[in-house]
Amino acid sequence: MIIQPNVVAAAKRRQPPEAAAPESRRTDVAGAILPKAIVTAGPTPASDAALARRAANLTFAGAKPTTTELERLIGTNDLVDEFYLQRALVAAAPVMRITLRDAAGRERGWATGFMVSPRLLLTNWHVFPAVGETSNAIAEAHYVLDIAGNPAPSYRFAVRGDLFYLSDQQLDFSLVAVDPLAQDGRTPLSRFGYHRLIAEPNKIREGEAMTLIQHPGGERRQLSIRENELVKILDQFLWYRSDTAPGSSGAPAFNDSFQVVALHHSGVARDDGAGGYLLRDGTRVASLDGIDDSRVDWVANEGLRVSVLCAFLRGKLDPTNPFAQELQQAMQGGDIMSSALAGNVVQPSAPGPGSAGVAVQSPSTLTIPLQLQISVAAQGIPPLPQTIPSATSAVVQPSASAGMEALRYPIVDRDYSTRTGYDAGFLGIAAPLPKVTSTAIVSRMADGGHEIPYEHFTVVVNKERRLALFTASNLDYSTSKRRPEPGDYSRKGLTGLGPNDQEKWLTDPRIPQQDQLPDVFYTKDAGSFDKGHVVRREDVSWGDSREQIVRANGDTFHVTNCTPQVLGFNRSESGKDNWGDLENEIQKQAKTERLSVFSGPILAAEDKFFEGRDDFGPVRIQIPREFWKLVLASESGKLAAYAFVLQQDLRNIPEEFRVTATWKPYLVTVAALEARLTGFGFGRQIHAADRAAHGGAALAATIGAEVHSNAASMVRSGAEGRPGGSGKDET
Repeated sequence: MIIQPNVVAAAKRRQPPEAAAPESRRTDVAGAILPKAIVTAGPTPASDAALARRAANLTFAGAKPTTTELERLIGTNDLVDEFYLQRALVAAAPVMRITLRDAAGRERGWATGFMVSPRLLLTNWHVFPAVGETSNAIAEAHYVLDIAGNPAPSYRFAVRGDLFYLSDQQLDFSLVAVDPLAQDGRTPLSRFGYHRLIAEPNKIREGEAMTLIQHPGGERRQLSIRENELVKILDQFLWYRSDTAPGSSGAPAFNDSFQVVALHHSGVARDDGAGGYLLRDGTRVASLDGIDDSRVDWVANEGLRVSVLCAFLRGKLDPTNPFAQELQQAMQGGDIMSSALAGNVVQPSAPGPGSAGVAVQSPSTLTIPLQLQISVAAQGIPPLPQTIPSATSAVVQPSASAGMEALRYPIVDRDYSTRTGYDAGFLGIAAPLPKVTSTAIVSRMADGGHEIPYEHFTVVVNKERRLALFTASNLDYSTSKRRPEPGDYSRKGLTGLGPNDQEKWLTDPRIPQQDQLPDVFYTKDAGSFDKGHVVRREDVSWGDSREQIVRANGDTFHVTNCTPQVLGFNRSESGKDNWGDLENEIQKQAKTERLSVFSGPILAAEDKFFEGRDDFGPVRIQIPREFWKLVLASESGKLAAYAFVLQQDLRNIPEEFRVTATWKPYLVTVAALEARLTGFGFGRQIHAADRAAHGGAALAATIGAEVHSNAASMVRSGAEGRPGGSGKDET
């Protein structure tokens, strides 16, 4: 990540940490605070008043200081009590990953922030330097790995700078409002709690360790624990040594009691003594502008003191503003750590501006979004239950072990700014995208657009069915496009996965999460379905560089491009004449020519429901029985279109959670196919290029497909193998 030069330059103007080494830790502290066993005899010097006040902070929110904590405070013990780790998990809940997005919904950067009241998020000014920068930004809670190391469900909330925005460039902070309800329409922001901003100083002393909770580089939440010495307390900022990375801007820095002591915002670069900077390789530069941070020799990190921030807020907050009133109330208590220490649980309701989170007594549990269950009754903190809902089915999923598949994300480029999607002129002849006729059913990006671009293909999503309405892709199987440069083009090479790994599909952040069917639906289905690529990864894995091919390959693993398909239907090696065989036949032709392909499920009103689960609990999803492909080619300079429909047998769903794969392909006219589809249609160029009656029969014969000229005959033939049909055995 490229450095924010203005922020680093401001840190440089402050006193360097080498100029003042931390003073020796004293052991002669107030006897009223420390146990007699570790107090030096004699009167308490006036210089130890600050240490006494720091020790008093250990009783924060009713906590009972232990001998270990007090010994650590005066430097005689660097161990931590077990509850330190339990408190760390509690403290992590309000920490959010911030995703910055442009007007088109494309991700353009990440940062960290944390809730400081039921509705206000604190981060850096250089993250949100103006209220307009908050537009389309997302605050994502519980963006973590679970106990097995797999991505856990997360919850996205819209940042609402239009409702409240307060910032200061010199102190490098921004306070912004956040929507009280996640984009899933169900999860309240109050579920994750907030951290109290404590105005009193003396929450930490030079030489003490700090803990930072952060999303470095936009990654899953991480903790930098204890190897973070506070080296200097300045008037407004703290300097400390800590493992932070780009994306960590806006992270909270805690003392050992998990009180927020600083808002992390920058690194302190090594001064070369001549007004410039010294890089790690010894190079001297006058400015860090354009220098990647990995080349910089960082002396320390810097964070804004919370006591300074509180003093600033007292003079700037409008006492009549409901958000300000709520923040002032939150600065007095009700925070997640106080609630945990008191054995309370914050109810999952979304308080409006001006109302604080309501805490009620719970003798046994503190519900926070962590996938752990820890028994901590001995320390007076209730256990933390797993809060991710389970499916209604009692099916037990096997745990990963040697030789078994493990779910892992493939390599995916999360910077969507380069995606241009389907190229209508790819064949040298106009082949326009299908036109959406029912705009109310499609999912939309932040700019209002519904055509979601990827590398070499475009997807339009039906938000009601949570599946692709249709896809459009460009295929090029020429050798120069398949292997444009040396490198590994195998599945392992393109995905980065091992031989026993299974691809875990990801949701697309450009459209609402609730409009997509997440990966868990396919992994908690008792083996009923494959994750069927609507656009095959092999079809679009081409380009002018290996980097472009990796990007195209990864794009196909978005759940927007996924549809539930039974095993034999989806995999060509699992049966004869199935969907994969048709794709393979298309691939054979594409080796000598370019093709464009439209494809998708036929989303019929009579499709059967499947009882499954998503990230938030049980769901009922209609499973499409039929799928279609429309293959476009250039034949003698003219457009040719071949339309196919394929069917899968879903008679055993959902009653038995077992499926078979009886299916049959049909070559149909474009008009017959269009009559079966809802919400969109094909352009006149596609209808004019229909080859069902001229040349299509030969292709159909190659894969053993029947030919149907109208929708009625296709439906009648498809009904023969269904219960109530003619009874013909299609197996």
